Amino acid sequence: MSRFASICAPGLRQGSLAGLFLISSLCSDAGAAELSSPSAAAVEAAVGTSLISYSRDFSGGAHTNGAWFGGASITLAVASYAGNTAADARLLQQIRHTLTPGNAPSFNGGYPAQHELHVTGMFVMAKNTPRIWGQLSAAEKTRIDRIMKASLVGNAFTTSDNNPFIKAGSQQYSMDGDDNLNRAWNPNYREGMIGGVLTAMAYFGGPSQASAVLSGYNHSAFVSELAANDLPNIHETFNWKAAHSSSGAPSGSQIEAAVRNFLYYGLTLNQYDRIYERLVTDTYGKDVTAGLNDGAGIGGAGKIAAGADALPNKGAPGMLKEFDSSDANGARSSWVYAFDGYRPHMTNQMALIVSGLWQKGSAIADEAAQLMNVGNTDLWYKAEMGYIGYAKGKAQNLVNYSTYGASRGFTYNRSLWDDVLKPYHDLPGGGGYEPPAFHPGNRIQFPAAATLRASASATAAEGGDLAAGSYATVTGGPIEADGVDWWQIYADGGAGGWIPETAFTAAPSTEFMDSTGGSWQNRSIPSQNGTFTLSFNAWASAAGIDAVTGLSATGASGYTDLAVVVRFSPDGVFDARNGGSYQASRVLAYQPGVVYRVSIGVNMTTHTYSATVTPPGGAPVVIAENFAFRNEQASVGSLANLAALATGGSHVISGIYLSGGNGAPSAPTGLRVVDEN
Repeated sequence: MSRFASICAPGLRQGSLAGLFLISSLCSDAGAAELSSPSAAAVEAAVGTSLISYSRDFSGGAHTNGAWFGGASITLAVASYAGNTAADARLLQQIRHTLTPGNAPSFNGGYPAQHELHVTGMFVMAKNTPRIWGQLSAAEKTRIDRIMKASLVGNAFTTSDNNPFIKAGSQQYSMDGDDNLNRAWNPNYREGMIGGVLTAMAYFGGPSQASAVLSGYNHSAFVSELAANDLPNIHETFNWKAAHSSSGAPSGSQIEAAVRNFLYYGLTLNQYDRIYERLVTDTYGKDVTAGLNDGAGIGGAGKIAAGADALPNKGAPGMLKEFDSSDANGARSSWVYAFDGYRPHMTNQMALIVSGLWQKGSAIADEAAQLMNVGNTDLWYKAEMGYIGYAKGKAQNLVNYSTYGASRGFTYNRSLWDDVLKPYHDLPGGGGYEPPAFHPGNRIQFPAAATLRASASATAAEGGDLAAGSYATVTGGPIEADGVDWWQIYADGGAGGWIPETAFTAAPSTEFMDSTGGSWQNRSIPSQNGTFTLSFNAWASAAGIDAVTGLSATGASGYTDLAVVVRFSPDGVFDARNGGSYQASRVLAYQPGVVYRVSIGVNMTTHTYSATVTPPGGAPVVIAENFAFRNEQASVGSLANLAALATGGSHVISGIYLSGGNGAPSAPTGLRVVDEN
């Protein structure tokens, strides 16, 4: 018997009627208690998330609309399995939505597989939740059977030792002839591909039952079944070679030969515990670091944005592979790709647990729990501190918990570890996670005088005093010390250091402009028609973004509305608009997460301006010297609006001072502008 097999494995429920009743009763009682429900906040967020759909027509290659928010369906299924009825109605909606013709996955066995786990894993959990499964009709269950068989066959083909392309050592192709795959590639492929086999095996009851499905597979008969059961997305995939004879897709006989004799690196499905071990030791196969090059990163990217000195488990094995991997352009370190290993792995493991194919206390189970505890702690710490990814030879956006939570479903995806699997593995600190109240880039204010510290401790050396009513920008944290959370900040007066959360509050929205969301931000300033200076703090979320801050006559809705423009450029340096192009009088590279002071001197008579940027603790650098207004605004008569827009990331501007201009700021402006006249 496999080391993962348990008394509740479906294949072991046999014997006398009395014995069967006893085992079924024990398994039913144990099943409901095996996994705890995700948190109430996670379930609420999952209920409110869009239903996930699948189609080859969705852009991006994932064949789904849920490449970003996926995980809600798994959260709902686990909650229902654990007895949380608040998830039931939405779970049934998602199940029936998936069964609607045109919404099921395509199952080509390649890249989309990681996203298909959002519903195949859901079906495993639903089947093991009698309260849910009993509400489905026989016809609905038959359709689910066909869907799960397609997952098993499609992914078994692309991962099998007997795959004709693998045996030949040639280019590998998916069921529909896609060549963007390899069974040995990074976890965003591997977790879905072999995970699709493991979850389908769990659905069908174990290795014997899944092996029987594969050994008896008849391709032409199954293609006919797909057509008869109105599953067009899957039928298109499995009929691909017949419809596209010149494609690289496998023939029906090649598929049959590969799956009927399924082996994965020499392992049979009866050795699924060792198949899983190969998966977990690859996905969580690195030692914890703060980023590439021992935390230095590459050009300011591929590293944690803050908190490297307090990184938990530094040097310990278990970091997610995608924090230290490679792609076609060289080194890669990406929170986004690491998450694409974390998310499907949670589903793969839970599918084994709820189907009775996992045994706590086995050597592999203990190894997995230890690696995941290190790796998942590291993943979410880096999300809290902010992580600047590096992939495909360039910097990615800065990812942090607060700003990416809505798009990535952080609340429900994190809860699958903190509130479900961490307690299941009897690991300390499980459950009850609350995201930090602040994140880098947030603006804060001090209702009373406060003292900065050189590090996160009340006994650390003093770093300067902050006056009551002053403002600052969060640059890192939190670190828990002295019973409170400490945050790294940069004050508008130029001082930097650490401050306890008890010393400050969130700044009002009228005190800053945040370009998160990708739409134009506009705020009125007193109309200017002479000579004046506008200065402000500027903070960028990532390297290589395109973030402009400028002045216009009225609210801006396009770049041509701006007369005066300074920019965090895609080239990683500050520049400004000079007539018809962006230029820089002096080159100054910017770093994400750093607060710079920008000063713009404008002459409305000559329609020119100059701009300086001052790094923290550094000297001012002139990036624009007597630059001309943008061509489209060369004769504008007055400027009365401050505008901001960013693509590829976001930026925050604050601490806005106006001097030498016409009159004091008018109220209300929607933005706090300090008049220095």
